[in-house]
Amino acid sequence: GITLDELIDERKGILSESSYCGILRRRALDEAGKIVNADKIATGHNLDDEIHTFMLNIFHGGIERIARSDYDNRANREVFIRRVKPMCEIYEKEVALYAYLKHIKFQSMPCPYANSSLRNDMRSMLNSIEEDHPGVKYTVYGSKEKLTKVLNEHMGNSKLKTCEICNSPASTDVCEVCKLLITTPASK
Repeated sequence: GITLDELIDERKGILSESSYCGILRRRALDEAGKIVNADKIATGHNLDDEIHTFMLNIFHGGIERIARSDYDNRANREVFIRRVKPMCEIYEKEVALYAYLKHIKFQSMPCPYANSSLRNDMRSMLNSIEEDHPGVKYTVYGSKEKLTKVLNEHMGNSKLKTCEICNSPASTDVCEVCKLLITTPASK
């Protein structure tokens, strides 16, 4: 009963615009996958997406999120449809060039909230570093892969809880989607 733009407008300053979108998009993917009885969901995440998220998790102190980003993690396998990312080691610009050359339609309009996101700053920073030091994005990706494995070995594959409101998997008693929507003025 509320659009993303309305949610963002009502909750300005609580989370970044990208956080709202990401939380709701992940839930929508999982729900859609369940509807069609999918055992895997392939996403278009590329190398740039993967390292942006990894670095954002570091900047936000989200070590647990880094560990959970591994969909082979036992806790994830038990409750989520497995995500596969066939383009996760391909530069974003190469994916875009391929789509352009093959006349594959893709979203060419940028997100209206992109300029205000830390992800956008991360993109600029990493692109600048990659320009001066070619291959550094692959190095960061390799670090993400190693750190994910180490974290899962040392932290263990903690079992996820069930949201007290909607019964979806959650790392806390109330899932992120319910935290967003239950506390939104328009949903009351």
